[in-house]
Amino acid sequence: MHRHYAFLTLLTAFVVIIAIGNAYIDLKVSGLPFEIDIVTTHTAVIKPIEGIPLPQGIQTGDRLDLTTQPLATRAIIGINILSSYLQASLPLGHTYDFVIERNNQEITVPITSVKLGVTSQLRTFQWMNLIQLVITAIFALLVLWRGRNRAAAGMTLFTIGFVAGGIIFPLDGWAGLAIVSAANIGNLLARVGFYVMADAVAQPILSRGMRRLYFGLFILILSAGAALFSLGGPVLYVLTDWAGGLLPRSGLVWSASFLVPLLLLFASYQHATQAQRLRLRWMLWSGVIYLVGIVTSNTPILSLQFSVAMTYGCQLTGTVGFLYAVLRHRVVDVSVFLDRTLVYGTITALVVGVLAAVNSLVQHAALGTNASLLLQVAVPLSLGIVLTRLRAYLDRIVERVFFRKKYLADKALRRFAALCGRFEDSGELLATASVEIRRHLGARGVAFYERRTGEYTCVHQEGEVHYPPQAKIDDTAFVAARADQTDIDLAELHSGLGNDGYVFPMSAHGEMQYVLVCANRPGEHYSSDERLLLAHVTHEMGMALYALRMQARARVVEALATASPTSLPEIQTAARALLSTAPAG
Repeated sequence: MHRHYAFLTLLTAFVVIIAIGNAYIDLKVSGLPFEIDIVTTHTAVIKPIEGIPLPQGIQTGDRLDLTTQPLATRAIIGINILSSYLQASLPLGHTYDFVIERNNQEITVPITSVKLGVTSQLRTFQWMNLIQLVITAIFALLVLWRGRNRAAAGMTLFTIGFVAGGIIFPLDGWAGLAIVSAANIGNLLARVGFYVMADAVAQPILSRGMRRLYFGLFILILSAGAALFSLGGPVLYVLTDWAGGLLPRSGLVWSASFLVPLLLLFASYQHATQAQRLRLRWMLWSGVIYLVGIVTSNTPILSLQFSVAMTYGCQLTGTVGFLYAVLRHRVVDVSVFLDRTLVYGTITALVVGVLAAVNSLVQHAALGTNASLLLQVAVPLSLGIVLTRLRAYLDRIVERVFFRKKYLADKALRRFAALCGRFEDSGELLATASVEIRRHLGARGVAFYERRTGEYTCVHQEGEVHYPPQAKIDDTAFVAARADQTDIDLAELHSGLGNDGYVFPMSAHGEMQYVLVCANRPGEHYSSDERLLLAHVTHEMGMALYALRMQARARVVEALATASPTSLPEIQTAARALLSTAPAG
């Protein structure tokens, strides 16, 4: 698959900058010292925030006539309503005039923005938001660089959109309103991305007509929510004094746009196979939890603390669930694996760290400054020997416990590779190899092609993937395999063999007489370890098949040397069959 690396790099820089900037501002966020609850299209009520005293001149239950507020105050009211409270950042120490209705009188009270998160509870919420932001940013970079299908592209847009949706800048007025609107454009794109992911998952399960119905419903609700609440709501209020777009019911419409792709996933789950249901289950429940966080964020009908806790807690839990569903159950296709190399590298780093720490402790606590040079060398050397043995022991535990399935598959296929040279029939070798590869690696399809005069012929295949019986001698996959002499990813080529899976050359002494085509597991590409293992197997098979062909030629030569004139036609037929499978010189 062709990748635009300059564009990917720009997106990566955007995600990293926004994540770092928001993380920095998140712990220093400042805003109004009270909560504003919109109750009608022209009226709001002031509510206190636990742990933050109300400013002088403000009482709990004071009403705001939203039509009489100054323009600057209207803007920050719009900012405050459309953002999660701890993300509604205003410049610290700025003062705004609020027109308060009390005892049928209107009084103007200056309100100064204060630092939020001063209580332990609000500080906890800030840390939850920060953790969720970091996980989402990592998730975004993962699917951005390693995603391989339309579902992964949708998940990329979803995660990047929600990172952008958390943009925080301490601004007020039109500039602050523009930042909040830009953030909500990110939230809009996130919803589009989630729908694209859900539609890609539903494509092989639901009919086109059913998917079109969901798409129409999604566009209708998304447009209404954006026009009424996320984008149109604050602008309409600032320009026309009408705050209907900031009411909780308008936030419900905006939240419902996330509900539609979830319903699409539920419909897919109802018609899915058992294997597909297993992959969808985590995504569904994570989506439900995430939706609860979205609803409480857009519709704060209960206390501020409860709404903020539900928003950050549910979104954090949902994000972790999405990440698990992608990495463990491959709901979207990403070519990343928690493989042995990563785990072994981590263990090595830990062992080196422990060695350095223990060595430093021993030198300072036990040896002191007067120990001899020999002792100062012998102690860390002894520690290194002991910890190296410990690392080898931990490696064996990781291999046999945490990667037991891979360990057994690796052991079985290497055993088969060692036996390849003992087969005496090429057809039996290919059939056995197909069974072993499918059993231990879970390949959906396996095919072996043999080079014959002018083409490659499929001499054996198994599985649910059906490959063509013949392929051109210069098919791009075979050309690449002959050129590179390594495994070839079909997704990067336009080949008659399709675009899913890998091609492994089976070469011996410079000849590529046979080729293995191995389809990927459902929604999952093979790791680098598994491809190296298959390359080892195909190399041994290539050598074994070469030896069998040489033995067949030797038998023909021997038969010619001892043949009677009457048996020559039969021997010539066998020789022509061998020549038809001989590679070009």
